[in-house]
Amino acid sequence: MSLIGRSINLALLALLCLLVAGTAGATLLYQESVSRLDAQNDQLRQENEQLHGDLDTTERDLQETRQRLQDLNESLSTTRSDVDQVAENLEETEQQLNQTEAELASTREDLESARDRADELQSQVGSLQSQNAELEAERDDLVEERNDLQDEVDALEDDVAALEDQVDSLEGQVSQLESRNTELENALDSVCDDYEQAQGSRPPECDV
Repeated sequence: MSLIGRSINLALLALLCLLVAGTAGATLLYQESVSRLDAQNDQLRQENEQLHGDLDTTERDLQETRQRLQDLNESLSTTRSDVDQVAENLEETEQQLNQTEAELASTREDLESARDRADELQSQVGSLQSQNAELEAERDDLVEERNDLQDEVDALEDDVAALEDQVDSLEGQVSQLESRNTELENALDSVCDDYEQAQGSRPPECDV
């Protein structure tokens, strides 16, 4: 009877040792899992904050680029108006030049048919020739100004095209950053859910 009792006591002692060892192992495994979840939570939160910063910076760059694009479009519109005005002035000058040339031809005919008015007509011819030269010079200046403005329009249109490409690129970056931010927020929610299941409550860091 004493031998049986001793065997039972040894068996109970062995069982108790196994229970203690199992409980200690489970506790260590639980603590390790909690530590790992905390580390993942901190890393994801830092990445999320970094992405928020990158997103804000990109959105500011996009807004500045859009403002520059708007300013360039306004400048382009003004320049085009100037080109139209110069073209209109050039057309008027050419009409005046044609009219003056016609008057000069008429005056020369009058000079041949009316010798007695030679001095007067010669003076008129000289005046008209001077006016014709001035109008031709003005026309040349207007043509050069029109060409310069057209070059400026072409350059501005190139700038507008480049900025539109930059806007498209920045909008793509914003979309990618928003997608990455959503992925990290989902990952953070998953880690917080795992933490809540393990701890029975959500940590304050998850309420962001």
